[in-house]
Amino acid sequence: MKETWDYIIVGAGSAGCVMAERLSADGKSTVLVLEAGGENDSFWVTLPKGVAKLVQKPEHMWMYPVAQPREEGGPQNEVWIRGKGLGGSSSINGMIWSRGELADYDAWESEAGAVGWNGKTMTAAFLELEDHAAGPSSLRGAGGRVHVDPACYTYPLADRMIEAGEAIGLRHVDDLNGSTGPRVGLFSHNIRKGKRESASRTYLAAARKRPNVAVVTHAMADRIVFDGTRAVAVEATVNGQPRRFPCSGEIIISAGAMESPLLLQRSGIGDAQRLQAAGIPVVVHSPDVGERMIEHLSISIPYRLTKGSGTNKSFFGIGAAMAMLRYLVRHDGIMATGPFEVGAFLNVTHPDGRTDAQLYLGGYTFKIEDNNPVPLDKIDPRPGITIYGQLLRLTSESSIRATGPSPASLPDIRHNFLSTEHDRASAIALIRAMRAFIAAPPLGDMVGPEVVPGTQVESDEDILTAFRKLSTCGLHAIRSCRMGGDPDAVVDPRLRVNGVQGLRIADCSVIPWHVTGNTNAPAMAIGLRGADLILQDRNKSGQA
Repeated sequence: MKETWDYIIVGAGSAGCVMAERLSADGKSTVLVLEAGGENDSFWVTLPKGVAKLVQKPEHMWMYPVAQPREEGGPQNEVWIRGKGLGGSSSINGMIWSRGELADYDAWESEAGAVGWNGKTMTAAFLELEDHAAGPSSLRGAGGRVHVDPACYTYPLADRMIEAGEAIGLRHVDDLNGSTGPRVGLFSHNIRKGKRESASRTYLAAARKRPNVAVVTHAMADRIVFDGTRAVAVEATVNGQPRRFPCSGEIIISAGAMESPLLLQRSGIGDAQRLQAAGIPVVVHSPDVGERMIEHLSISIPYRLTKGSGTNKSFFGIGAAMAMLRYLVRHDGIMATGPFEVGAFLNVTHPDGRTDAQLYLGGYTFKIEDNNPVPLDKIDPRPGITIYGQLLRLTSESSIRATGPSPASLPDIRHNFLSTEHDRASAIALIRAMRAFIAAPPLGDMVGPEVVPGTQVESDEDILTAFRKLSTCGLHAIRSCRMGGDPDAVVDPRLRVNGVQGLRIADCSVIPWHVTGNTNAPAMAIGLRGADLILQDRNKSGQA
């Protein structure tokens, strides 16, 4: 292996994989990718419905205990999960290809000072990423590496879900990414011929074919090494052994919204007082590292079906055998799609009228357990329907802080969910909107009583109490290494870490403001645009 590298990318997730392909494409630079997890070459990673087999598997997931209890006086047992291994979260997620809305990115530029990151530039990145099954348009890409399927799998109950959305005033659209405002339709998925289109399978696989690229798995980055304030190496533990990887060009951290701020802090970049308290020498005082983080907040409501049939039967006995046989022979059917087929975007309470909630619907229910009311890995054999709601424009800010200089020290995560009046009102409004959706015809005539939290939970106070107890992290954390034009921003609009040289961040941690949708597609777009910025700067400086 080379003694020094032109570029070192820490993290082979959604952004890092794209970054590796882009930076190595012209053959002029050597690129090293360090990934803490493994190859992620399991059949269950490739199989779209295999995500249930990956839950709580440490070889595929980071699991972060949260110090702050969800309910006042409640148990401290919440765990946030993120993808680990090649592809990162794109190897374990629901594969929903959701791009957010143009106004999101315009606000990045106008409100957060992220100059150059607007609806026009991000749309261009999405178009370059995509190979859309519906063909090209002004808002759909063709010929890109990520295959986007707008209708992997559908069934009669899914059609009824869309009709119910129309009954409450949502527009039925063929492409949820192709418009804004209240709308309902089938989710687009990054799935090709029944297989998950992770960032590893698409971009990193292409990069690894080149002689100027190397990938080291099971390499946990301990810290970035500085010569003064210039990043010159990455110290990592590889298969239990300490290693040092020198860099003559730039180091790019793409470890995600959880690990990127932790790596910065372990490297001495963060709030000086907190770093010193954690026993970490200070390189740069940057108080927003790990702070002002925004998450989505989610809740799942299951219902029993009294008429018609859903998809529960496809996960048990002969139904499961037939579904798997169909998948193995034809690579289609229910095993070839994600957890939810139908999606909706709407406004429940935000004063500007913008989209502030997302709904996911599927024709099954999870098995209810006393210690885990809505688990993610156990399907109920009885027919049912699940509506899963997500608050997209929360004002509560979270934090993630390193507690010591070693990755072995568990981080201190404070979610601060529902700490503002706006967010509490939004939670109540979301539950009422979800119930209205299910009650609308034709679904209202097909479902029985609400299983969780139950129809007895009706007052605002009771709904809020139930929401605190049952809601979960939305798996869409952003802004933990905020991009902006102000002095306190962690990175500037060219993704350079302020206060040092030779170090950038490219992943969801830099997102400065809300994304009204899922974050995998935006993360890949950040990797693409970030690599372009690096190449522009390299060419301006006259480097090879």
